[in-house]
Amino acid sequence: MNIEMMREFFGWITLINLGLFTFTAIMSAGCRGLIYKVHGNMFGLSEETTNKALYYFLAFYKIVFITFNLIPWIALTIMT
Repeated sequence: MNIEMMREFFGWITLINLGLFTFTAIMSAGCRGLIYKVHGNMFGLSEETTNKALYYFLAFYKIVFITFNLIPWIALTIMT
């Protein structure tokens, strides 16, 4: 596996994860009532706790996305 192939791999994985993150953020903003209803019934969470958990999930996903997808792609792009 050469650097060009790795750069292309990280480019695609970055694009896919960015799309998934964007979809999740839009759905969580648009379907907040449904998310609360499902998770509130399943786990007995309050609306405030559900909102905090969703916020923490999106923040963690963004940090992991940047650290393991975007930064390696940028580094490989600079190298080639």
